Amino acid sequence: MTLMGFLRKDGSLGIRNHLFAMPAVVCANQVALDEAQKHPQIKYIEHQHGCAQIGADLEQTRQVMMALALHPNVYATMIVGLGCEGVIARNLYKDARAKSQKNVDLVVIQESGGTLGTENQIDQWVSQRETEMAPLQRSPIQWSDLVVGVMVDPGLAKAALPQSCVQTLFEAGARVVLPANQRDLAASWTTPLPTVDYGNAAPNPVWLMQPGANELETATGLTAAGAHLLLHLTAHPHAFGSPLAPTVRWCVEEPCYHQFHGDFDGQLQDKLDLPRLMDQLAHIASGQHSVAETYSMDDFALYRIGPTV
Repeated sequence: MTLMGFLRKDGSLGIRNHLFAMPAVVCANQVALDEAQKHPQIKYIEHQHGCAQIGADLEQTRQVMMALALHPNVYATMIVGLGCEGVIARNLYKDARAKSQKNVDLVVIQESGGTLGTENQIDQWVSQRETEMAPLQRSPIQWSDLVVGVMVDPGLAKAALPQSCVQTLFEAGARVVLPANQRDLAASWTTPLPTVDYGNAAPNPVWLMQPGANELETATGLTAAGAHLLLHLTAHPHAFGSPLAPTVRWCVEEPCYHQFHGDFDGQLQDKLDLPRLMDQLAHIASGQHSVAETYSMDDFALYRIGPTV
């Protein structure tokens, strides 16, 4: 099938048109949550970061937030600051605007009349951005326009089927980012693959990213690395997704699939299932919801390098 996506004015391409309310600090979580409850079309993250962090962790939090604010699946981002935070919202806003033509806006709680004043501003922002988005239509895109993050359960990276999935995606033209601890997924590559820090991207067709401490932290990092969608191959039931990148979960264990089939997008038994998997990925990239999206699994967990004080 022909893949369909949204072309951005900054030259990027997305497969979703999200409005994203991003709190720059834990103290701004409630505003983002209130607005998401009021406007279900808003995506948001809830986190414990942006304050009392130092050194590498502070810089990593800032880098991941910047990447999410500019994510290709986001039409417009509202950065929500408190006014006294470690990740200074105004600086994040200025840097994002300097780096990209993407629609990035800023509201600061202490400068906007508190919680109610801030939420009123976000209400107006939602109305304005939805009016802008209304006439937007999907256009034909190619697999080469997409970045796919692939992750598997521990012990599955050396299995033939997950390796075949990565190879099939690459042969279709997609760029692929893998957790560095699952480099065996790219066993067929004879040339060394670049390895980047957590949440970072590389210009290569296939690259490795340092993982988080668990699957959700890794999924957050892959999303920050620019993955348009995530493919999770697993032998266990899982219940998480990404707010910005559709998570597509296929089970490689038949008993598990039959017991928890409602948690999966499909079952991968042998190579004959790969065309069906690719077809489903194409449909989801073109707008069909994954199971995780249907269940509103909008989860976020940020890997921390060192202790938070």
